[in-house]
Order: sequence, then C-alpha cells, then structure tokens
Amino acid sequence: AELIVHDLNECRDEDLDFEVPFELKIDTKHGHGKMDKLVISFDIDFDIPGSNPVSFSTGCQTTPTHWKQTSLWFDPEEAPVLSKGEVMKGIFNMGRNNINHRDMDILVRWEVGSYGCDSLFVRRCQGTINSKVGA
Repeated sequence: AELIVHDLNECRDEDLDFEVPFELKIDTKHGHGKMDKLVISFDIDFDIPGSNPVSFSTGCQTTPTHWKQTSLWFDPEEAPVLSKGEVMKGIFNMGRNNINHRDMDILVRWEVGSYGCDSLFVRRCQGTINSKVGA
C-alpha cells in the first residue's frame, strides 16, 4: 500500500512528519496468514529538467541498493492472524526524533477485522507498533 507521495522539488522540511491511514488485504490464495511484521520501503525518482533521470527502489522486488527497507515487528503476543475476507487498517505516523532529527519515530495503530453487509468495519483485534529508525 502506498502511504504518501512527496515531490522532492517542492517538498518542505515539515512535510517529512506525517500521519496517514492505510488498509492491507490478505492474499486470498492462501486463505489466512500470520503477520509478523510490516516492511516499509520507498521508491525515488530524481528527475530534474535538463539532466538524466535517476530512479531506484528499496522494495523487495527490486535490485538491492545501499538504502534498505525497514521492518516494524509486531509484539509476538499481539501478532495477528488474518483470515480470508479480513483486512488490517490503521494509522501510520512518522516524524523526526526530537533528540536526533536524522532518526525517525514511527507509530502504527492497527486493527484487524472485516466489513459487514452494511459496510461498517467490525474489529476483531487491535494493537500498536512503536519504533525508532536510526539514520
């Protein structure tokens, strides 16, 4: 799921602190699965007029670079098992650390459940992931 898009030619410093909703659906080929972690990656394009564009990704489907993915592990006691028809949704919050502005503080508030016939979400479980990612 794509969380946010920044135009590096127009992005401001304060845009790097953000909070966005997300929703993940289970791969229906398997029917159910335990979710041990969330993997955060990014894609980037340097496309300045008059220069050769450069693009790369830290996604698991691409050639590795010196930039890496970040894993956000669920507490083993809370790690959810998603069944067919269920989704994980929540809020992803990322902001610069108050002590070291190159470190990022990440807070994920999540819930697992399904949508009923009335399109209302029925929560089965919930939790949080709180992490600091160092530069």
